[in-house]
Amino acid sequence: MALIYFTSEDLEVDVDEGIALVDVAAEVDCDITFGCKSGSCGTCRVRVVSGMDNLSPAATEERDFLQGFGAHPDERLGCQLKINGDCKIRYVGLDDLED
Repeated sequence: MALIYFTSEDLEVDVDEGIALVDVAAEVDCDITFGCKSGSCGTCRVRVVSGMDNLSPAATEERDFLQGFGAHPDERLGCQLKINGDCKIRYVGLDDLED
């Protein structure tokens, strides 16, 4: 089991390891918006507050997309994530955060 903490909602969810974040979000009340679900729109961009090593690695396409978007190194596309251990996630979406 793994624990996901959604910081914006102050919501903790126990999940089976290997589950996709998009599936978790569909089952709980979290504020992540998924557009294309294929990693090409950026609406599901999240900041990994902690536990980056507990997530599936980013594929080249995701890394290239995020780099082109000017994303922070701790950001991922929620639709591409699989949860392999405890993590804290904050929804960023299409906002251009400077913090």
